[in-house]
Amino acid sequence: MTNSLDIALTLHCTTALLSRQDITDKQKRKALEKYNNATSILFSHRDKNDNLIQVKYTGPSNIFLVDDMSPTDERLSPKIFGEIGVAAVGRETNQREDGTSIDDNYPLEGRFSALSIYPTNISLSGLRIHIELTAKPVSNAQHILMGSQQYALRYSPSAAYLALLQNADIHNFSWLGFTTPQEAESRMGVFSIGPLSADKTPIIMTHGLNSDPLIWRHLTMAILNTPSLYSRYQIWHVYYPSGPPPFYNAMRVRTKLRNLKLRLEMETGNTFEDAVFIGHSMGGIISKLLTTHSDQKLWDATFTAPPDELLGSEDATLADVFLFTPVFYNNTVFFLDTPHRGSDVANSIIGTIGSALISLPYNFKTLFKQFIDRVGVDRLTVAMLPFLQNYGPDSVQVLRPNHPLMNALDTISVQGESYSIIGSTGALTCSGSIQCNAISDSVVSYASAYIADAKETRIVRSSHNSFQNYTAIEFIVNKLSKRH
Repeated sequence: MTNSLDIALTLHCTTALLSRQDITDKQKRKALEKYNNATSILFSHRDKNDNLIQVKYTGPSNIFLVDDMSPTDERLSPKIFGEIGVAAVGRETNQREDGTSIDDNYPLEGRFSALSIYPTNISLSGLRIHIELTAKPVSNAQHILMGSQQYALRYSPSAAYLALLQNADIHNFSWLGFTTPQEAESRMGVFSIGPLSADKTPIIMTHGLNSDPLIWRHLTMAILNTPSLYSRYQIWHVYYPSGPPPFYNAMRVRTKLRNLKLRLEMETGNTFEDAVFIGHSMGGIISKLLTTHSDQKLWDATFTAPPDELLGSEDATLADVFLFTPVFYNNTVFFLDTPHRGSDVANSIIGTIGSALISLPYNFKTLFKQFIDRVGVDRLTVAMLPFLQNYGPDSVQVLRPNHPLMNALDTISVQGESYSIIGSTGALTCSGSIQCNAISDSVVSYASAYIADAKETRIVRSSHNSFQNYTAIEFIVNKLSKRH
């Protein structure tokens, strides 16, 4: 393996060996190692002229090898599946010159895909060896034949995600989306991490206040690094400017999810009625709003007259804030540090300052102003009047304990099953209401995060950041593995 001819001959020799039926396991392991190493070296020679060999490469130009990637966080180390070929990542631009997305269902930073590089032809022409290398997108286990032997291509979906992380700038919109949501509006959406799939169940991850999808990096990597999960699930990250209240943001996310679901159904002819939702803090509230039947409970908590008396044809958007059905029929929801009954922090000086910093977007205030101006402020319930008389509360105000809409939502159950992960800065077990109510993650108390109809409740060490807790991630991965 000291010069290009040796490398080419090694590839030719191991190709012949791997095609044989009588190859032993020990020979196979050694041959695969040399085959893959030779392929990697030849790939690095693809743009060089050599009198002895000529390497022709077919595939994306913006490509890099997984072995060359080095994460700064050990928990983000990608795993490689398969046995033959060289695992790589390709990057395809998803941004026009004006800064808008080419495909709204992929991250603006680009579409990063798992590839496998392998020789498709080795031949001798005159005195020169010709080698053709191909980079093939691999989204599920795929095999190639060598003689009568079958080998799984090497690829790494988690490396494609790591490449996205290394290029991501969505974290710049956490604070901006909280205080000045109008300026973060262009980045709102539901984004597929990896190729959209016709036959994989979506896992929809939603962040909380003053946050962004990068909080899910450890959980996302854990799922992508588990072959049995990657073969069954596709991951969608939600980003929303978090200044407006969750009921309004849920309406907008609901619309985007419905459009994405319809897109997949039209492209594939399949129906998608099965989904997993994972939400942290305010993202848990939004996840619940995406997986429940509202009936008229939210509406009755807000208005004194029935919907058919107040709503006109121009009020479809506002109606979807209060009257909705689940996007998917069969749901599994994981609530992380979720304030189902509000948070005392929202009533504190910190909450007051946070609320004062929020500048609600024009579209949100206009939506309620036009409706209330038309039907009259006297149609608001006494409980909601303080929140809507200025045409809408912000997200912090909604989290104040005993907010009428949060109280109404608390009486509604998820359509499907739910799990509750509750953060604690102290005890990790409790017995009885006195012990349990003493538990808090410094933002959300056990009393607010606990839901009686959860299939299982787990307390983990967390200062309102259970999304990165090892136990929480292991719990979710385990439940996903057993989910039917």
